[in-house]
Amino acid sequence: MRTLRRLLAIGVCAAALAALSAGPASAAPTWTLVDYHQTACFSPRVTSSWYGIWISGRWRHSIDVGARRLPAGGGFSSSYAPIPPGSSTGEYSLAYVRVDIPATTPVGTYTAMLWASDGTRTQKVPVTLNMTTRCGY
Repeated sequence: MRTLRRLLAIGVCAAALAALSAGPASAAPTWTLVDYHQTACFSPRVTSSWYGIWISGRWRHSIDVGARRLPAGGGFSSSYAPIPPGSSTGEYSLAYVRVDIPATTPVGTYTAMLWASDGTRTQKVPVTLNMTTRCGY
């Protein structure tokens, strides 16, 4: 009986040491780029628009933001980025991405991607760019 107890105790200690030496498990990101299904109208006279960046959760490293998959000749700039370490409920925009596309972009609907990256992980959400002959304003 004593031998069995000793073996069990040794086994429990060995398992605990193995778990400690393995280090923390790879944690999933604790922040999420929120998709608010943003759409903007573009035309030969309206060639730029702003898209908000909403993040839910906590993060320890600055988060940079931008846009990709823009129509040919398109570009972006950001405001209030990089987002400093912190937390948010995802209810308020923390930064903005300005998308610029050429006035000569063919009429059509384009899907671009907003991205946010903390340097380790990048998350993306789609945004819609509606290129028309005239926007409603």
